[in-house]
Amino acid sequence: MTQIVQIRELNPDRVPVTVKATVISLWGSPRPEVAREGRLEDETGIIPFTLWADSPVRNLEKNRKYIFHRAGLGKFDGEMRVEIDAQTTAYPIEEEADVHRTMLKLTQLEEAERKRYVKGAKITVDDKQSRSRKNIFSILIAAGVLIWGAVMVLQYTELLTEEMVRDFFRRRRTVVRERVARRVPTETREGTVEEAFDGGLFTVRVEDEVLTIGYLGLEVPELPVRRGDPIDPIALQARNFNRFRIGGKTVRLEFEEGRLPVDGDGEAYVFEGEEMINLEFLRRGLARLRDEGRGLAYGRELREAEEEARSARRGVWSRQ
Repeated sequence: MTQIVQIRELNPDRVPVTVKATVISLWGSPRPEVAREGRLEDETGIIPFTLWADSPVRNLEKNRKYIFHRAGLGKFDGEMRVEIDAQTTAYPIEEEADVHRTMLKLTQLEEAERKRYVKGAKITVDDKQSRSRKNIFSILIAAGVLIWGAVMVLQYTELLTEEMVRDFFRRRRTVVRERVARRVPTETREGTVEEAFDGGLFTVRVEDEVLTIGYLGLEVPELPVRRGDPIDPIALQARNFNRFRIGGKTVRLEFEEGRLPVDGDGEAYVFEGEEMINLEFLRRGLARLRDEGRGLAYGRELREAEEEARSARRGVWSRQ
C-alpha cells in the first residue's frame, strides 16, 4: 500500500517516495531543463524541490498543499531536494478527507498496475513444478473429503447442529462487514463540548455550528423525565461520567459513511485525545452495545469492551 513519507524521514536510498507537503516558496530557474524551483514544508521540516521541464506536473501554486507521488530525491550544491520529474504526479489537497481519497486511489492504481505486470509476464513452468501442483491439488481433494466426512459424523452424533452452523456463518458475515467498514474512510470533525446530558448525549460546537451527538453503537440508560419517578442509579452514574469526561473539552468526532449529522443531530465515535469515550462507557458498564455492534467499523473493539464489563459484573451487568 502507498504510504506518505515525512520530510525528516526522506532517504535518498529509498526512492521513489510519496510526500504530502505545502509549497511555501516558488521561483524560476536559469537552467533550461528545470521549469521551477522552490521549497516544500510539512509538520516535520522544510526541503527544496526541483520541478523538471519534462515533468507532467504543471501550475503549482504557492501556499497550497499537494501529495507528490513517485517523486525522486537528489542533491544540488550538497543539499538534498525532492525531484519532481517525468514519473511524478501531483494531487492538490483542500482538506484531510482529500488525503484519504487520494491515497486510496493511488493504492488502487498501483495494485492494478501490479496485476497488469503479472498478467503480461511470461512464466515458464518445468515438469517438476507441474508435478508439485498436481500433488497439491490431490492433497486438497483428500482434505476436503476428510472434512466432509468429519462434518457428517458430527451431525449424526448431534455434536454439530444446524443452529451452530448458522451461528458460525452469522459471525463470519459480521466480521466481513466490519472489515469492509474499516476500509471506508470516516468523516472527521473537531469541536468543543458545550454541555453533556444523560443518555449519552452532548452538544458540541464545530466552527459556527452546534451539533447534538450521541455515542455511536451504544444504548445509555436515561434518567426519568417526570419528577418523582424512580431514578436508575446506573443512569445517574452515566450522566455524571458524561459530564466529567468530556464537559468543556475538545473532542474529535468520527462519523461512518452515511451517518453524518442530519438537522444537527447525529451519532459518532467520540475521541478525547487518543481515548475513545464509547469504549470507556462500555468498560465501566454504563452502557450496552446495540445489536452487538454489527456492521460497525469498531465493532470488534466495542464487543471486547462490553465483554470486559460483563465478566467483571460492572454497572448494568451487576444486576444480572
